[in-house]
Amino acid sequence: MRTAAHPNVPQIMLPGQAAVAPGPLDMTNMYLAHYGFRRDLGHLLTAIGRVPLDDRRRVTALREHYAWVLFVLHHHHTSEDETVWPRLRERAPQALGTIDALEAEHEACDHWIRESTEVFQAVDARPSEQGRERLMTALRALADTIGAHLAHEETDGIPLMMAHITPEEDAATHKAIMKQYGLRNLITLLGWITSELPADVEAHLRKTSPRPLLLLSTLARGRYQRRTAYLWG
Repeated sequence: MRTAAHPNVPQIMLPGQAAVAPGPLDMTNMYLAHYGFRRDLGHLLTAIGRVPLDDRRRVTALREHYAWVLFVLHHHHTSEDETVWPRLRERAPQALGTIDALEAEHEACDHWIRESTEVFQAVDARPSEQGRERLMTALRALADTIGAHLAHEETDGIPLMMAHITPEEDAATHKAIMKQYGLRNLITLLGWITSELPADVEAHLRKTSPRPLLLLSTLARGRYQRRTAYLWG
């Protein structure tokens, strides 16, 4: 199944993003999520490197925020594993090497997710400089692994989606993901996904998003920014 009959839609470009693929799918949410993963892993590395270990409240808050980022990442990757890659395997057999590699990169991310989660829990329970170093090593490895995967997805994976997944299928997948969050988590997601955006992307969202969603995003972002001002210090 191809989508060539649909016109190209405007796409966004965010800091760290490797490429923008033209095509009929609106990849705004995908690119915003990728930006959020890159942004917050960078912030976490900086904050963990300088937080006083006797500030137990902030150490716990950083661990809880990291758990949130992993929660979003889990939904992001699970949707691809269960919906996107199977469709592409069926419809783009010439690209099986690329699809295999993208799936394997998810598994590589999972290794560092497990490692960093275990170390973060240990640091939260009993802070130490040795634990801090182990945690930063695991988070750097995860940031590098995720960063390489996101770039590969933006360069080679999204063009496949553009060619072989319809806008209707993409919208249904996105709707299914949103249902899994629940209202409270959706509000947090809106704050997270719209944080620290460049002015041109802000303008794009104001132009293309439904007004009720814009109002809710503004409220959610204010609450989220107050939270991250404490987290990042």
